[in-house]
Amino acid sequence: MKQAYFKKVKFVGSFLEAPTRLELPQFVFCGRSNVGKSSLINAILNQKIAKVSKTPGKTTTINVFLVDEKFYLVDLPGYGFAKRSKSMVNAWQKPIENYLLNANMLRLIFLLIDTKISIMPSDEIFLNWLKYNNLSTVIVLTKIDKASQSHLAKTKKAIETLNIKYIKTSSTYHKGIDKLAQLIEQACDISFNLSLFS
Repeated sequence: MKQAYFKKVKFVGSFLEAPTRLELPQFVFCGRSNVGKSSLINAILNQKIAKVSKTPGKTTTINVFLVDEKFYLVDLPGYGFAKRSKSMVNAWQKPIENYLLNANMLRLIFLLIDTKISIMPSDEIFLNWLKYNNLSTVIVLTKIDKASQSHLAKTKKAIETLNIKYIKTSSTYHKGIDKLAQLIEQACDISFNLSLFS
């Protein structure tokens, strides 16, 4: 039986530019198109509230969810091979960067990586940008149930060279979702220190 980690969820809305002055902690989910952001959010919230599609680039707005009236989950549009025009992809970049740099209570950014595909150049570019701007980031390996042991070993090795914390997950089988929910719960506390989380 799937565990309900949080009780009350409200879809706040879809925005072309996310509101930066949200007065509760915010947790951001980002990554390449089709990496599994919406599926992961649904697994954490234990309900199908984020739209899931097999078509890359389906999420084109910044979607915000209020959870237990305690914090926000923010689902960003995917980057990479989304079937969208280059001008549209470029149009996403500025509002997303503006939000990440100016959100007043941004706690953590979860950068999702498809375990089977591993880290791509677009991931490295975005990760370097996050590091340059001192934004607390945790890598979330998705779809571990679909990856072979060799894929998993290769991806873990690539991430471990980056010296960044990561969590292995499967939205289908709810693997690692409890650890992710625990991290979110703890990080709501302003005194939370990511370096102490294991």
